[in-house]
Amino acid sequence: MTKPISEMSKKELRDCAKERIFSLGPRDLASALSYKNMRYGLSKIIYALDSLDVHCVFGPDSTITRNRGRWMSGFGYGAVLKWPDNGMIFPEIRPNACGMVVVKLDELPSEKDIIQRVSEVEESDMVLDGIKLKPDFGKGNHFFEFYKAAGVSPDIVDKMPEDAGYAILHGSAPERTDEIYGAVDRADKIDTPYGPFAVLDGDDANEYYKLWKDFEEFSRKRREFLAKEVLGDCEVISNLTHQGLFAKNELRLGCYDTMDKSSPKGKALFPVALRWDLPVYIFRGKENLSDDVIGRLGFEERARKLGLYEELKKTNILPHGGGYDITLPYTRIKVVHTNIGNNFILMGPEPVSRVDEMTAKGEDLSRFGKMIVTNARELPYTYRGMMVIEKVLEYDLGDPIAKLQPLMTVKI
Repeated sequence: MTKPISEMSKKELRDCAKERIFSLGPRDLASALSYKNMRYGLSKIIYALDSLDVHCVFGPDSTITRNRGRWMSGFGYGAVLKWPDNGMIFPEIRPNACGMVVVKLDELPSEKDIIQRVSEVEESDMVLDGIKLKPDFGKGNHFFEFYKAAGVSPDIVDKMPEDAGYAILHGSAPERTDEIYGAVDRADKIDTPYGPFAVLDGDDANEYYKLWKDFEEFSRKRREFLAKEVLGDCEVISNLTHQGLFAKNELRLGCYDTMDKSSPKGKALFPVALRWDLPVYIFRGKENLSDDVIGRLGFEERARKLGLYEELKKTNILPHGGGYDITLPYTRIKVVHTNIGNNFILMGPEPVSRVDEMTAKGEDLSRFGKMIVTNARELPYTYRGMMVIEKVLEYDLGDPIAKLQPLMTVKI
């Protein structure tokens, strides 16, 4: 008989969380750190719910989050989190309604015109739904990028002609983020074995979810509004969220729902933007994970034992980008949890074959010595490349229908 969750030791609780994490992530440091950190966040959710009916699926872009609050609460990025629909919501995961709008242009503007227009928009007093906008074209990993078609599937050429120009605006709604993030301070706190954890329940959770839906709609409208303010006449062909609550009991961090309910089933177009120096790939979503992929990844036995097999088949995950790649040679990780959060001890030069092997064994030093870090934001990073697209195809997460070649990236 399973021990009551309230009586589990820290390790037993963490082991239950680990068993419920399924990763399609690459064999690299960013993915391993995210995987290990998520065990703590998932442990808190399990304890708060007093239920093991919780799971997480990392996509091929599994990586760290540079949001300090989210990371210090024990959550990684590039993942889907699901829990029972019992009215609880966990604001410490910090959804921000980030997404990308893809627009079609009959003619690409000149560099001078774009710089001039973006500058004018930055200095203007634009208002949307009664809220003054603060454009963030160059903040963090947000961008405004322009493309030409480098390949379009015949069945989509009427919507995405090869002779048109394209632009993508990647962003959220910083004007209203405090409304969502501030719920952490308003929420009740549950004392878990890994520290206090903010929880919304009952009417508070319902109000938060209502606020979230309004916030996400504002973020979508904002992306489209700003794109048209800069570009004038353009046609929106996709405007999808990849970060936030997709249901009261489902949160996606940096990945799409390939069956996104904002579009007719199978019709949505999903941009996967890797880096400024690589093409953007446009996918049509498909239902995933398949039986074949679950089997090849070695998930089947564990998923069936946990009663999660059918849930895995409804993951419907697709990354929105490549994710952060940490540019350090460490291959082994030890975690020490303290009152200030998780302390990650990075070490070891030996290569590994699986993400879950990236753990501490012995006291070997890398040629640069050990590193101890709590906030992953402080680690040096770049962005992953084509390996993520290759994994999307290998795991049959979507159908590629177009490739866009970058011409210009605006970070103003």
